[in-house]
Amino acid sequence: ATHLLGQAEREGARVFNKPAALRDHPEKLAIMECPEFLSPTLVTRSELQVREFHAEHRDIILKPLDGMGGMGIFRVGPDGLNLGAIIETLQRDGAQTIMVQRYVPAIAQGDKRVLVIGGKPVPYALARIPQGGEVRGNLAAGGKGVAQALSARDLEIATTLGPRLIERGLLLVGLDVIGDCLTEINVTSPTCFREIMDQTGFDVAAMFLDALEQALH
Repeated sequence: ATHLLGQAEREGARVFNKPAALRDHPEKLAIMECPEFLSPTLVTRSELQVREFHAEHRDIILKPLDGMGGMGIFRVGPDGLNLGAIIETLQRDGAQTIMVQRYVPAIAQGDKRVLVIGGKPVPYALARIPQGGEVRGNLAAGGKGVAQALSARDLEIATTLGPRLIERGLLLVGLDVIGDCLTEINVTSPTCFREIMDQTGFDVAAMFLDALEQALH
């Protein structure tokens, strides 16, 4: 799809977000550009490296690089229960690269979606709070969405990344932040406009259309 949209650009169409920028920002790997905002993170196919990471950090999250909506996310605590089976499932006997991160306890307060439009943050985030013993806050996994003003750290992350993202042709981006840590940079599914507007009255769609009109001039 992005190659077809790239051809449309060559023929004169204006496309937002830029097709090439979508390809260059895989939503989980894109965070590796910003180590200052991350929980300790490992990307690997090596079972040994995953086990060493677990031995160091004790409480970890494992996930596929191409998942969405909380799909395929596992937590392994200090007891290491099922670590081997989870590694086998995600890595497919070493054929797939996975991401492993130190567990951030602040997930209990929500996985925050921070929208960045035209390089500027929307002043409210949607905290997606896990329900019923789930470790995942994704709305698709049953999380409860609660709109809240950006924290100082949310604002720091968004204002640092915003100019970089808009310069690359990414008009609309959804940052995922747990506690003080950036976990994903969403460029294909930056949702939560409606939930933020319904709960705060802030018209996210109007901000987006204003940014779009400005980008067209």
